Amino acid sequence: MEIQTILKRLRIDAGITQKQLSKDLSIGQATISQWESGVSKPTADALTALSKYYGVSTDFILGISHDREGDGQLDADVEECIALIDNLTNYQRRLVKELLKQIKPFD
Repeated sequence: MEIQTILKRLRIDAGITQKQLSKDLSIGQATISQWESGVSKPTADALTALSKYYGVSTDFILGISHDREGDGQLDADVEECIALIDNLTNYQRRLVKELLKQIKPFD
């Protein structure tokens, strides 16, 4: 499942509107709308805030794990990668995304 679908489902399951989530997390409603529509993705700090707010792991939000509960923390390598990606231009992010799609996991 993609992150935008997970974020929208978490919000709806919590019974709150984008406006309420925006107020609770001090994040613009337009930003939340962009996350839920796949236009943009949350930063590492926003992922941590969302994880704490919904009581799920960041891995669950990212679609890495089906385990809703977790420690709510990214491992250090993933957090470093997200921080690096946060500093890239949109073009650079697309290039990284395409590169990652080409990498096959070890079996």
